[in-house]
Amino acid sequence: MTADGFRKYLLAGVVTWVVVDYTTAFNPDVQRWLDHMPLIWVFYVGYPLVFAHLIYNRGWSDRSIFLAMIAGGFFVEIVCSNNSLLYTYPIMLIMIPVALAIYGVVTFIPKWVVEGELKARWRTTAFLLAVYIVVAVLNYFNKAGAL
Repeated sequence: MTADGFRKYLLAGVVTWVVVDYTTAFNPDVQRWLDHMPLIWVFYVGYPLVFAHLIYNRGWSDRSIFLAMIAGGFFVEIVCSNNSLLYTYPIMLIMIPVALAIYGVVTFIPKWVVEGELKARWRTTAFLLAVYIVVAVLNYFNKAGAL
């Protein structure tokens, strides 16, 4: 399942990234999202590509993947996006766990789907998706009010 899992994870990861990033960072401002094209596709394809490699070619454990997820999230959010919510006290106390949950969605849910573990991990999946949905809804109403 290594090559097949790699391809499936990559596809699921890219789709998940597009949906999650658009709904948590850009929705409903389609033009602002389009303004970041095509560079934003580096994240949409690059992040799942790295994790597909770590999971299916290198055989990393979930713990190692989690640590890599933290590093990847730090790189994307702090280095590339300069997301001040993750380093401004006191909001960072809330936003760091929220960011970990969102990165859990884009990192682990595609893995669990590909490996058929979604049902076995339904509690974690439900929690991660609940956090994601709250953030997406809050983002939508926050951005819609600003338009």
